[in-house]
Amino acid sequence: MNFFQRLGTVRYLLTGLAVALVAVGGTAVVGAVRSDGTPPKNASADLAAAAPAKTPTARPTARPTARPTPAKTATKTATPKATPKATKHRSKPKAKPVKTRKAEVRKVAKKKSVTVAKRKAVTHKAKPAPKSVVDGPISRAEVLARARTWLTPSISYDMNGSAPGPGGTEYRTDCSGYASMALHLDPPGRSTIDLPDVTRVLGSKDDLKPGDLLGIMGSDTGGAGGHVMIFVKWNDTSHSSFTVYEHSGNPDRPHKSVYDWPIQDSRGTYLPYRYDKIVN
Repeated sequence: MNFFQRLGTVRYLLTGLAVALVAVGGTAVVGAVRSDGTPPKNASADLAAAAPAKTPTARPTARPTARPTPAKTATKTATPKATPKATKHRSKPKAKPVKTRKAEVRKVAKKKSVTVAKRKAVTHKAKPAPKSVVDGPISRAEVLARARTWLTPSISYDMNGSAPGPGGTEYRTDCSGYASMALHLDPPGRSTIDLPDVTRVLGSKDDLKPGDLLGIMGSDTGGAGGHVMIFVKWNDTSHSSFTVYEHSGNPDRPHKSVYDWPIQDSRGTYLPYRYDKIVN
């Protein structure tokens, strides 16, 4: 082998070595691009080929994620809108029970008014009877009420004197004048002689009631010959004791007295009498 042949062989080896080095260098460059992200000029083709592959993967992922989100939001928004409408429709029937309660309250009020009316009716029945007129009908309660008007002031016993009764009418200030004032008879009052003309004798002492009279009366009782008293009540169930209003000289004014039955004195025995126009 001559010199030139040897030179060609060396060139061939060098060329192969260069090719090998170029191949090794390209691989290193590609590894560097992948590890540190700095692309060399020779790796631009590899980076261009790798970039498009990442973009399609991100796009389909974003699109399906964004689309269902509005749909869910719309569904949630539509649901509350329907719920208030249903609530409004349901609330309307609730007004009916309220009307029923009002009706019940009105019924109760009516019942109360009926009760008040009954009370008024009872009160009306309890009102006292109209006041009597002279020589007219008179209730037993009014007889006793008129008699009590002379129990308070000091009215001395005087057959010739007088004192005002209810309304200011003057009556004689003795026993028969006191009884005449209580019965609302003609002023200045009857005497023990003519009181029997407007009264009647009772059949029994047990018939005596408040406002009746007990007395010794008649044609022979003029002056101080008789006496009359106003019967108030029996003090026991056996009718052995009773209370009267009377005007006599002991004490010297109209007063309340208690006696046992039978009652009598030097003038005789007392009999029960009843005014003809007295009302029970």
